[in-house]
Amino acid sequence: MYVPDHFALTAEQSREILSRPRAANLVTHHASGLHATLAPFFHVDRGGGHGTLVTHLVRTNPQAREAADGEALVILDVDDAYVSPAWYPTNADQPDVPTWDYVTVHAYGELTLHDDPEWALAAARELTGRHEPDSVLADVGEERLARMARAIVGVEVRLTRVVGKAKMSQNRHPVDIAGVAEALGEHHGEMATFLREVSLPYAEARYQLLADLRETRGRRLR
Repeated sequence: MYVPDHFALTAEQSREILSRPRAANLVTHHASGLHATLAPFFHVDRGGGHGTLVTHLVRTNPQAREAADGEALVILDVDDAYVSPAWYPTNADQPDVPTWDYVTVHAYGELTLHDDPEWALAAARELTGRHEPDSVLADVGEERLARMARAIVGVEVRLTRVVGKAKMSQNRHPVDIAGVAEALGEHHGEMATFLREVSLPYAEARYQLLADLRETRGRRLR
């Protein structure tokens, strides 16, 4: 993934995104070609390194049956949205084009499949427990859960590198960022928060630096 410096997430920001269970695309290459599956993942901190992403796949999925060639890629798309130039206050003086803002994390690592139904069921229980009490499975019954577990395979991606990108209008004028945040606020609250807490301070500092440089240059020319 191409990431200009001003769009790069910090390691802490990427880790915070990884820490929250969410659906992500698991992409792997096999002898039969590329495969991708949208699946719910949760993150396990192994104490050092980038940790591990865990999920489960139905046993009939080719990704669960065929050995993967090379590393796996897990794409965690946090949110994205169309950005209209009408939301830019500066558009009145300098018309601009629309764009698309987004936050995503690409996590790379070694894929390990666990054929043991008990392992897969434990992973499914952990995922459930991170959303609501594990007791929600009690009504299903252990016998039925054990039967269902035989139909799935546990999946681990032991992460070796993590790349985070937030293309969130950091290159715009601060007033434009505020305009985008206001427009996205109702339906894209997480993006609006990022715009206000990360993009806006970055842009304000950038524009202040440019103003200082222009002032310094002006003094030298006088």
